[in-house]
Amino acid sequence: MQPPEYVDALRDRSEAMIASVRGRLDAPVPSCPKWTVADLVAHMGQVWGWAAAIVRTGSRGDLPTAPEGGDEELVGWAEQQARSVVDALEGADPGSDCWTFGLPRSRLFWFRRQALETAVHTWDARNAAGISEPIAGELASDGIDEFASVMLPRRLEQHPGGWTGQTLHLHRTDGEGEWMFRLGPDGALSAERAHGKGDVALRAPASSLYLWCLNRVPSAELEVFGDSQVAERWTAEIAF
Repeated sequence: MQPPEYVDALRDRSEAMIASVRGRLDAPVPSCPKWTVADLVAHMGQVWGWAAAIVRTGSRGDLPTAPEGGDEELVGWAEQQARSVVDALEGADPGSDCWTFGLPRSRLFWFRRQALETAVHTWDARNAAGISEPIAGELASDGIDEFASVMLPRRLEQHPGGWTGQTLHLHRTDGEGEWMFRLGPDGALSAERAHGKGDVALRAPASSLYLWCLNRVPSAELEVFGDSQVAERWTAEIAF
């Protein structure tokens, strides 16, 4: 995806989130255990504001503090933070140097990261409201790429587990896209876009595969072939 596409996705999904949370801030968010919609809105407002400052300055800063007033104040503040990060990205050179926690070490990282973070948490918010809406296929496919190259290595570094070379294959059914993962030991990881035969294979549209990687949907909603215990262990130990 190109930088303007990420900005369009960020703008669209942030607006969809704000529209779906008004009047519902006390509701639970099933896909984010222990969170209410208010917690989700506060989190996203902080992330949007944090990322906007990083894009503008190129340096890491502190998370902004969410307001402690009423519901409308919180939603209005989050909406303002969303506009702030959209404005910052629209005015940024994607290839310029910038602090990040993954590759690339440029502002392009934040174009992608903010579009994906917003898409997933908008899915959380709308799912909590009983709205079943997949993440756009190309964005979800790009999300799996980012998960493989940025998020999963960080997760395995923190929680290496006892993997001994188990393999997992993801196969997108609504467009181009196949991924192979080999896990362990000691946090070792091989992840690439490739066709292959894994200990377990999962087939589904890109949105479902991406949401499965992030522990939003169960394996039962995907086609599973091979050793399903590897998939269940992934869900228990790796998925966010």
